[in-house]
Amino acid sequence: MRCQRCGRAISPLRQLTDSEFCSESCRRRGPRASASLVRDAEFEVDPFWQAAHEQANKPHGKASNVLVAGLVTGLLGAMVLARIVFPDAMPDAGGASPLVRAVPTVRPNQGADKDQALPGQADGISGWLEKHLPGEKPVTAKWDAGKSDGDWTGTAVGWLKRDGMMQPGKLRLWKPTLNSKDYEMEFEAAIQKRGVSWVYRAQDSKSYYATKILLGRGEAGGSTILRYGLDNNREFARVELPLPAMLQAKKNYRIAMMAVGDHFTTLIDGRVVDEWTDGRLKKGGVGFFSDEGESAGIQWANFRERKGVLSGLFTAALILPPGVSY
Repeated sequence: MRCQRCGRAISPLRQLTDSEFCSESCRRRGPRASASLVRDAEFEVDPFWQAAHEQANKPHGKASNVLVAGLVTGLLGAMVLARIVFPDAMPDAGGASPLVRAVPTVRPNQGADKDQALPGQADGISGWLEKHLPGEKPVTAKWDAGKSDGDWTGTAVGWLKRDGMMQPGKLRLWKPTLNSKDYEMEFEAAIQKRGVSWVYRAQDSKSYYATKILLGRGEAGGSTILRYGLDNNREFARVELPLPAMLQAKKNYRIAMMAVGDHFTTLIDGRVVDEWTDGRLKKGGVGFFSDEGESAGIQWANFRERKGVLSGLFTAALILPPGVSY
């Protein structure tokens, strides 16, 4: 046997009276503490050390955590990059109003043709992402009065084709646009008599927003813009405002309108002429009409739905399934 204090062998004579220590001196000093004894004692009396020990021995899914973190970080980075590099507004938009800096615009009609990009239409990398990312693609449509009658719904009463232009009569809606929410429409029109009228967020012939561009009345009268809404044939928010310049009859103008959320903007030849908000009608298509005493010719129209790059990024990241818009 060996001493619990010094480790030396205990003499046979000593073993007759003490089998643990080789001498009275070692007994008085007590047994020597070992590292294993200290560890075991701390494990039993210190719950914090015990919890830490259990946590250290717990298996972790490190690979899956790193993958999830990488996907989330990459998605957020792509979203921020898309917002910074591809803003909705064109930085060089013209016009006297400071609002044009926040609104996509078209160029004045100086030799441009009807096939140029719609206001705010994405191109470059942004356009490539919008085209190739999974998910529902934005609706785009073109109509040319000289080539086809288009895909319209509603009565054709009063609609006439003359000199390569279509003169609207009773309200007709453009079918490809009927389920859209946020979008831009641009068209070329010449006012023959009184004014030109169109609708947007039109759910049917009883619920829509409408805007009219009206020629001046008499020599002293200036041109105006009139807008209002119908909700189940009940009119609301009717306002008529003067335009900054008098328009001329039988002259072609490029007119653009944008509906984004509850915000609506109208431009004539690239200049913002009206901006307003209303949240009653959330979605619906576009169309044309003429009230009594009005006559205008529409030469062509372009339509583009606004879905943005974020919708495709979310779909690509499997946060939203294909076909669900952001």
